[in-house]
Amino acid sequence: MTKLTLLPVLAVALMATGASAQEDKQSAAAENFKQADADEDGKLSKKEFRTFIDLNAEDNLGRASMVKSYGMYDRAFARVDANQDGFVAREEIKAMAGG
Repeated sequence: MTKLTLLPVLAVALMATGASAQEDKQSAAAENFKQADADEDGKLSKKEFRTFIDLNAEDNLGRASMVKSYGMYDRAFARVDANQDGFVAREEIKAMAGG
């Protein structure tokens, strides 16, 4: 394969790797949500949200490490809890993450 032909192949491979990495992060976050949701009601209380953040920090997902290191759990919770019902639902997390 010539160098000129190899470039488009590499570009496609890099794009696929980026998409795969994004899917891996989403999958890890979904698993962390499931683990943190101790009462399995499909939403996170403040205590469960803290566990979710800690798990995400361990996996280096999003800004979880920053939230954990600065102890900004309550501030992050308030920001994600869009309907201010005292719980964070999957949909609120997805909306905050832009997807």
